[in-house]
Amino acid sequence: MRKAIFLSFLPLLFLLQSYATSTSGRNDEISGTHCTVPGKSINSAANNKILTEFNVRITLVDIYGAPVTGGTGLRGYWAKNVATGVYYYPGGQEDEDKFDNLPAGTYTFGAYPGNWEGAVSSTVTLSSDAVGPDGYIVVTLTYWVE
Repeated sequence: MRKAIFLSFLPLLFLLQSYATSTSGRNDEISGTHCTVPGKSINSAANNKILTEFNVRITLVDIYGAPVTGGTGLRGYWAKNVATGVYYYPGGQEDEDKFDNLPAGTYTFGAYPGNWEGAVSSTVTLSSDAVGPDGYIVVTLTYWVE
């Protein structure tokens, strides 16, 4: 009977030991790091500087400033960090116009053209002042058709 009780508590002891080991090893790594919240500062203890990440949504307007509704022949969007030259691409197919967690900086946003259409690229500096109530910075590109 004692053997059965001991063996039934043995997995629990292993679980507690592994949890205690994993959390004690992580405390040094995460002690100065906070969760990522769009448009909020992240304190990184590793390099001791403040980083900020932003969410960006692309909208299209025609040459008269009216919103473009319906489908377009554009093949997707891109963002290029002006300072580093690094390109970023939006999420999956359902979020093809949204860039999540872009590091702070100045970006040129553009679209891959279709056969007879395209969009004028736009350079924007990401700042917390531009974050809308939905947590996104809206970048407007002018859509054109030949």
